[in-house]
Amino acid sequence: MSPPGMVRVQHFEFLCRAHDIEPTVERFRVFYQLIRNMGFYSFSSRGSAKKILLNPPESFHDWKQNFFFIREDFIPIAMTFRAPDVIEKEELAIPKKEDWYVKLISTPNRVFGENVLVAAQMSDQWPQDSEEVPILKF
Repeated sequence: MSPPGMVRVQHFEFLCRAHDIEPTVERFRVFYQLIRNMGFYSFSSRGSAKKILLNPPESFHDWKQNFFFIREDFIPIAMTFRAPDVIEKEELAIPKKEDWYVKLISTPNRVFGENVLVAAQMSDQWPQDSEEVPILKF
């Protein structure tokens, strides 16, 4: 998946957690459609859904220098990859009156510090089994 696609996934998860909404694939798909662009998978906004990500990043410079492939013979299970170059556009019903949909509002793309990620339970540096309570200072 391309970095712009990952930004959309993380932004959606952050918004859900901030509003105490369970982030699910089904809910994510209400806002985004899977696309394939230049051999990489990403997501585009679903036309009839409201936009929840303002000013998405246009590009990430030098991200391909950190990109790597894993040889198939090192993966211990058989994996199925999507093969078609064109992904059919899906028409999904938009749950405009559901409470969780109403709560998710358009927000700008921002880089947050580790303390905000800890509070949102999205930090990869905070131990999941920690009994400490995260406290934010304003």
